[in-house]
Amino acid sequence: MAHELAHRILSDLSTAFQRHPNIDEVGFICCPTCQHNRSPVVVENNKLGIETWCLELIFPYAHDKVLRARGRDDSGRKIKVSRSARSLLEATRAVLLVQADCLTAWNIRKELVEAEDLKCTQDLKFAALVLTKHPKSSETFAHRRWLLKQIIQKTTSTSLLPSPIAQASHTNGLVAGDQASSGATAEQPLNTQHGTKAGGTKLPCDEKLLEAELTVCQSSAERYPSNYYAWTHRAWVVENVARCHYKILMKELCDNRHWISRHISDHSGLQYRQFLLTQLATHFRLEDALQDEFLPVLTAEFELLTDLITAFPGHEALWYHRRYVFQQWESVLSMFKCPKSDNSASCKNHTHLQHQHCSEVPVELYTHSASSFSRDRDDSKLHAAVVQGNKKAKVDSTYTEHHTIQTELEFCRNIMATSQDGWQVRLAGSYQHWLQQRILGQDNKLL
Repeated sequence: MAHELAHRILSDLSTAFQRHPNIDEVGFICCPTCQHNRSPVVVENNKLGIETWCLELIFPYAHDKVLRARGRDDSGRKIKVSRSARSLLEATRAVLLVQADCLTAWNIRKELVEAEDLKCTQDLKFAALVLTKHPKSSETFAHRRWLLKQIIQKTTSTSLLPSPIAQASHTNGLVAGDQASSGATAEQPLNTQHGTKAGGTKLPCDEKLLEAELTVCQSSAERYPSNYYAWTHRAWVVENVARCHYKILMKELCDNRHWISRHISDHSGLQYRQFLLTQLATHFRLEDALQDEFLPVLTAEFELLTDLITAFPGHEALWYHRRYVFQQWESVLSMFKCPKSDNSASCKNHTHLQHQHCSEVPVELYTHSASSFSRDRDDSKLHAAVVQGNKKAKVDSTYTEHHTIQTELEFCRNIMATSQDGWQVRLAGSYQHWLQQRILGQDNKLL
């Protein structure tokens, strides 16, 4: 009796997908017992609802069909599923809607794709539907990456390899964890779009495909706070699908700015922002545009963090992100000759500067382009220049005074003196201690 009922419910579920091919969301209807003589599968406005009482019937039934399909070949060889493709699609669909991390079901769907019984675009659509109910499913995101690689391999006839930027990334595991599965190699040359010149070049991918994938990541991040898997997948997409294109990096940085303003405690979202900044730093370094392009970006990042920390006290994620931004700032300035100020102490830690011939040369003030990240500079300021190889790198002395260790310590003091939030004061003190210990090497001593 239960077996027949489960078969009928599974059939109703398959019929619902046939009649409503544009289902875009799935959810469970809280109903412990069968209260009406009707199907527990409901579709309204392309939203699929399944009554909870039937889950304990259809999941074991469908899962048993999946396991029996996998057990047909005892020698371990790849099974041939094309004869029962429809049955397997129905069974795996029912299993994954209830338990999204069933790797066996996803592997069967991979075999169906390879046998051309299932299109990659169709499975991407189904995986997006699964994420509406299980937004933190790691196996679902892994399956999407596999599908995307199949699509790109068919369109480019080459295997998908990530750029070497991932190895230079700070990440905290944000991207590096997926390199093994994507076949990463450190020797691959970086895509040669740099600086603002790349803004007009053609994207190395299908824009609709990229936009759809970023939308799925955005939706999953909205549904589950600090969704590490969604942000990791988004970084993978930017790196492997968009190939870290400058236009995409800048657009993502701007879009993510709005996200961070509404999710100020989302560590994963801030780590993704750090990933974007790391990729941009590599682009600008190759173009010798660190001052003209990257320093204004970091300046805007400091301003954003100052506004958020002041307006929303007591959020640890913002303070840790500020550490990263300051490290990037110091790293950029260390490539130039540091003026005789408090930055010189930190520059001495970079031993490679000892082997460079540095000289301070006054030059005309660089006029920045009309960008949202740029600021007007005082004409009386001078540049510091240093010869690096056969090229000259210039840095506006305004930058060396805008964010120094002294100004950051003063920011901490102001927060501790004015804030009435005890946790905010503690976070400011921790950041102040980090500045002293990690950069100045001083132990509990204010400058």
